[in-house]
Amino acid sequence: MRLIASACFLALTALSAAQEPIKVLIVSGANNHDWEWTTPSLNRILNESGRFQVEVTYEPAKDLEDLERLQSFDAILLDYNGPRWGEPAESNFLNAVRSGLGVSVVHAANNAFPGWEAYEAMVCHCWRQGTGHGRVHPFDVRMEVRDHPITRTLPDLVAHPDELYHRLVHMHDCGFEQIASAFSDPKTGGSNALEPMIVVRMEGKGRIFHTPLGHVWKGGSREAHEDPQFAEVIRRGTEWAATGDVLDGSATANSLSEAQRKAGWELLFDGKSLAGWESSDGKDPGAGWQVVNGNLRRAEAAGDLISKRSFTDFELEFEFQLASGTNSGLKYRVQREGKQWLGPEFQVLDDTAHPKEGAKHLCASLYAVHAANQAKPTGPLRWHQARIVAQGNHLEHWIDNQRVVNTDVGSETFEAARQASKFRGLNDFAKAKAGRFLIQDHGGEVWYRSMRLRSGESLQDKQVNLFKGEGLEGWTPTGNAEWSRDGDTIIGKVDGGGQSFLRTNETYQDFIFEADVWLEVKGNSGIQFRSYLVDGRRVCGYQAEIDPSARSWSGGIFSECENWIQNLKDNPRGRAAFQLDGWNRYRIECLGDHSRIWVNGIPTADLHDDRFKSGFIALQVHNGRQGTIHWRNPRMYVLK
Repeated sequence: MRLIASACFLALTALSAAQEPIKVLIVSGANNHDWEWTTPSLNRILNESGRFQVEVTYEPAKDLEDLERLQSFDAILLDYNGPRWGEPAESNFLNAVRSGLGVSVVHAANNAFPGWEAYEAMVCHCWRQGTGHGRVHPFDVRMEVRDHPITRTLPDLVAHPDELYHRLVHMHDCGFEQIASAFSDPKTGGSNALEPMIVVRMEGKGRIFHTPLGHVWKGGSREAHEDPQFAEVIRRGTEWAATGDVLDGSATANSLSEAQRKAGWELLFDGKSLAGWESSDGKDPGAGWQVVNGNLRRAEAAGDLISKRSFTDFELEFEFQLASGTNSGLKYRVQREGKQWLGPEFQVLDDTAHPKEGAKHLCASLYAVHAANQAKPTGPLRWHQARIVAQGNHLEHWIDNQRVVNTDVGSETFEAARQASKFRGLNDFAKAKAGRFLIQDHGGEVWYRSMRLRSGESLQDKQVNLFKGEGLEGWTPTGNAEWSRDGDTIIGKVDGGGQSFLRTNETYQDFIFEADVWLEVKGNSGIQFRSYLVDGRRVCGYQAEIDPSARSWSGGIFSECENWIQNLKDNPRGRAAFQLDGWNRYRIECLGDHSRIWVNGIPTADLHDDRFKSGFIALQVHNGRQGTIHWRNPRMYVLK
């Protein structure tokens, strides 16, 4: 059985386009650190996430006098430890916070305002007499609490380069929760104790996030801010202070809608347990593999994790994130070879920590064989969307909605790459038609979730045979085109006359249809779906466009008897999907009022429309004197 291949990402971590930005005011203008640089840096960190709308004040004593304006923000980020603001700025600030304004306190802002008890209690841990730090050095930060929104899916920070404050003074018996800490090593001038690195608390209705991380001295190193781990802490902490939550997708991870189940998807990891998995030696998984807040986390040395089931053709979608420097991988169709499990591997790697690795070792590559054609390196502490397609000999790797590997096992290109790799002595490498999944323990912390699988086995009972005999039985032609069949291929040829169609005698409602299309003689064409006849001869309904013109709207949705419903005018990636010379794989999926089209795995149309609820499939050869179209191996999966 041949499995459909499509880009069907369930982008659960993407924010809705309608999501209101979080309004943040950065308070700056005076600091014994390099605030002229750190304030723009904090502004950049927030803006790059796409989650925030940021303003900066360098005159807080003046700007905080306007209470109405202050209350228009969701959070304040403090990068200030200069003179007190005076009235009414100070009262406005306290009243706004106690009424629900969030506060982010970063590094030396905890040095501010000795003697202002209300501020000291709000910050809770301040630089006061007895506080100090050792020399700047890389240190780890451990997330102590995993049920807080800031830290529930945040990997531990690894070798973060910074100044580690020790013996911050707990002020005025303020209540707080310490959710992350770091060991202050006496070898670097530290206190020989675990010191608070993230503290959270409430001030009235206001949420306070406080981290002493982020040291940048005037004329000194800026590496603390330049570490992406620090940036993620600031983004998460500020979002929580503003909203009470962190939108990392965990609320909807590891779930399937009824429509997805109907379409053949199943969970490979249920988000609750390690059911269906075992260690690579056949024993129960090691304690280092943990299920944390719906995520599969490799926290410490645990050995490889392998699925108990084997699969043939499949689509696998999953999300992953890495701690800084982590190396991992997801192997598929693996077979045991001696003491090893061998198979093609989707490399999972923090590229930013391994700049000297060759292209064939970078994240999303087919490890050691096929380089990932990525636009930018994959970094840590961010959820990435991944997808693997294995269909016969054909393999695809996707990351963050971009196809980066597209190859065929056994082809000349693949074999040349294998011969140049560590697998040169394994002539059967990656040729297994079935096998298990293996998640690699290669050192370092890695998280996986939303592992959804659609396999050949799950669709096997949904496939219907569109070829009833040796010819075109089960299909009915209309128009003047010549129709013929050559094995698994239908050929339509026009030489004058009106529009022509070859339609199925059966009608379909919810389905997946796929076919490979080749324009032997280039001419306009299309694939009708949920279509019907008017006056016994005119075909109407949806059409997946096949457009060889310079307009390049192949994969758009046209309505016969009406006009364009969804073109590709504003979809440059979709316009580039169709290849004029060679075969193109079309896929149409209809579920209820939702219709989607992919060309060569690239999404080209996504439509919610209920005007045509069911109908036949029809292959079109447009009117005119030019056009010979081949449809190879048309496949239909009826979704009941």
